Amino acid sequence: MQNFNELSRQFSAFFDHQQFYGSPQTLYDPVNYFLTIGGKRIRPVLCLMGNQLFGNINPDAWEVASAIELFHNFTLIHDDIMDKAPLRRGKQTVHIKYGKSTALLAGDVLLIKAYEALNRIDKNLLHRILSLFNETATQVCEGQQLDMDFEKRTNVTYDEYLNMITLKTSVLIAASLKMGGILGGGSLGNLELLFEAGKKIGLAFQVQDDYLDAFGNTEKFGKQIGGDIKSNKKPFY
Repeated sequence: MQNFNELSRQFSAFFDHQQFYGSPQTLYDPVNYFLTIGGKRIRPVLCLMGNQLFGNINPDAWEVASAIELFHNFTLIHDDIMDKAPLRRGKQTVHIKYGKSTALLAGDVLLIKAYEALNRIDKNLLHRILSLFNETATQVCEGQQLDMDFEKRTNVTYDEYLNMITLKTSVLIAASLKMGGILGGGSLGNLELLFEAGKKIGLAFQVQDDYLDAFGNTEKFGKQIGGDIKSNKKPFY
């Protein structure tokens, strides 16, 4: 069984050659720029690990992992626009470097490419994977909307905060593990255990990130948990 670092290297080798070409170049240059500025790629690797728990890695797992990574990057580009963020991973955000309209289109292209990757997997598996992928994508959007709604409130409860970060951050990590398990042939019981484990991993990382960031900037976090500490930390990535 391969460890996280080994699978991360293999996924990077598979994913990084996927440069997107086409016309106009003014659209595809921003897409490729964003895909090459780094990132931990935890979600796609968790998909591979979820598959590996039940046997050898299914070749389709690489496509599903790629779809997860493409979708995640789509959300980050749009999230940066909504947050008016100047930097992502220490580099200029796409909307700052190329303009807001181009950034919106670049994010849209990444989402479309994610579905193209999913469409390459075994048709016998596609329905289950696509159903979970679409459900998760919808929940991520719901979490993002809640996050923006909370910006306008001063009395967000702890439970509301946990629900928001579950939707915005945790469900994609959970679904990544579960999709890997589906590809590996895991039982329904084991798949649900994987999903719940992924949710807890996502919550732990997001709460830790918010807590650590609260020492630097205290505004948003306090609104989210109803206390005096505040933060504008971005989602765990």
